[in-house]
Amino acid sequence: MDSDGQNISRNDTWVWKPFEWEWWICIQLVLAIVGILGNLLVMLVIFWPGRRRCATDILIGALAVADFLTSIFIIPHSKVKMYPDTNAARFYCKIVHTSTLMWISVCASIFTLTTISIERLVAVRFPIWFQRLFSPKRTSIAIVCIWIAAFGINTRSLYARYISDGKCVLSTPSMAFNRFIGVSLFLVEYVLPVIVMVVAHVWTIYILRQRRSSSLRKAQSLVLQMLLIVVITFIICWTPDQFGFLVFNLGIVPFTHLFSPLYRCFVILAFANSCVNPFIYAAGMPKFRRALMDLFMRKSIRGSRGIHSLFAGEGGGGTSEKSYTPTKATESFEV
Repeated sequence: MDSDGQNISRNDTWVWKPFEWEWWICIQLVLAIVGILGNLLVMLVIFWPGRRRCATDILIGALAVADFLTSIFIIPHSKVKMYPDTNAARFYCKIVHTSTLMWISVCASIFTLTTISIERLVAVRFPIWFQRLFSPKRTSIAIVCIWIAAFGINTRSLYARYISDGKCVLSTPSMAFNRFIGVSLFLVEYVLPVIVMVVAHVWTIYILRQRRSSSLRKAQSLVLQMLLIVVITFIICWTPDQFGFLVFNLGIVPFTHLFSPLYRCFVILAFANSCVNPFIYAAGMPKFRRALMDLFMRKSIRGSRGIHSLFAGEGGGGTSEKSYTPTKATESFEV
């Protein structure tokens, strides 16, 4: 019965919880807006028609797409208190209530960043293999595979179900199975990617320090340093949230931990990762800043400043979409 004394039938009525502007909601909204605008600019700069794109450009563009979608999905919205007995409600229960789309985009972002680390290592350590492994076509296929894997991993929403009293609950076969899923996600979405990122960057830095050509090493290091900052930022932002959710899945802390002010801070820090990368690109890459300025000034990117790829490093940095041969690929390696 509602406040006016009239009966509410859960068979055809959506009952929404009151929306409250708590402090974390306000911060989450700001992060969402910044993430949407920042990553949109990155996508416009990279994918603007006529620009040459190396494998690194395509991957960073894909990372911006994943972060852009994550920013959209974290926009605060009212929650459903009681669901009607309809197919639309069941769909909402499985997809929206469980934030499945957000976790798919987050997972795709993590896997894309991991792939970028591997791409940089191969470009420096195995430049001949790099020309074949990271062609624009194969890089695009890899991105599609990343999204398929992200979707497959985040099928936990299938356990969300509508129950007879109008509620949506996430049920699993057993507590042991729930802990297994929680630990598996922690390993696949956090531990393994972090290990791969760190090892790949350390190995790449070691190889660059052995190079004799100072100009060659400087050009490659500029891109690598920027990407290393992106990786470190990812680790800083996501480590508290991942460990906080792990201890919950292991039963070390109660369910109320997910609603505590401490965990709210962890979640906000994790969401911040979706909007910081554009600032890192602008701060660390002069070519990106120039391309962004040209975009705002509506200059043609076919001029001398905009035609080259943005994130390629000299001498093994990237195969351009418009010049995929070992001889022509070097044209896009300027920093």
